[in-house]
Amino acid sequence: MDHDTSVLPGSVERSYPLHCLSDTHDFHQLLVGLDGRVDVEVEGRGAAVAPGGVCLIPGGATHHYLGMETGNRCRVLDLPVGDDRLDALFARIRFLRLAADEARRASDAALLAQLTGAPPLAGPRLNMARLTRRVQADPGAAWSLARLAEASRLSERQLRRSLTALTGLPPWQWLQRQRLAQAARLLDTSEATITEIALACGFADGPQFSRHFRRWHGMTPREFRRRHR
Repeated sequence: MDHDTSVLPGSVERSYPLHCLSDTHDFHQLLVGLDGRVDVEVEGRGAAVAPGGVCLIPGGATHHYLGMETGNRCRVLDLPVGDDRLDALFARIRFLRLAADEARRASDAALLAQLTGAPPLAGPRLNMARLTRRVQADPGAAWSLARLAEASRLSERQLRRSLTALTGLPPWQWLQRQRLAQAARLLDTSEATITEIALACGFADGPQFSRHFRRWHGMTPREFRRRHR
């Protein structure tokens, strides 16, 4: 498929944060993995974008992304809605696979041309963007292993094995890290008291939260808030 890219913006390289973010925009977006791994979920469909992995995000589709390691890099091309050929290419959410070298070296036009015949991307069972987004939305909930597995669309055994293999942490430790990370963001951005933050993030009380927070961050929540403001 040929595309006239003379009026299109060029692709850029981006790194994605290690906490889950969400976005919706009125243009199509092509995401191509260069280094590391970024987990992406687009309106319920997810995949891990590693080198050579491709995600086609149609304009208006809400998507969530999570960098899985420091130093992740993706090639990103934003494309306008209203071009018949581009609209056809982005008519549905797709995850595809290209050769990693081609993903790095090909021009934007060549990259778009390769998408027509590209095979689907077979990703891992566990999509961390989906799971992290669910936990971040309600960190204070009673997140049992069964509930985490349901959010992941996996069995409890599959979740335990996949999560430990990917993060090096068993589910309960991973959950605690998510709660502490969310608490750190609230300490930095909200005016809530430390006790209010503790309860909102799933801790029994302020002292329990402070003990876990100090063990993870090397300082108390109060000290953390003072240093970041």
